Amino acid sequence: MQNQGRGQFNYDVFKAAYDQDPKLQELITNFDQEKIEFKTSSVDDVANAPGEPGRPEADTVNQMAKNATDLG
Repeated sequence: MQNQGRGQFNYDVFKAAYDQDPKLQELITNFDQEKIEFKTSSVDDVANAPGEPGRPEADTVNQMAKNATDLG
């Protein structure tokens, strides 16, 4: 963006914009200081277990499987 002659985004500016704009939140699954991950399918909208957004932890998946097979 520097070569475009327009303002630049840094992490803090982007985070503030993300926190205040629900439309932006609908487009992005995850971001950090190095990258932004955009939603690529409707599966990205599915609520997941605790952990990194969009990626449930293995322990949670194992617990769900154990609960599903518990006959007692």
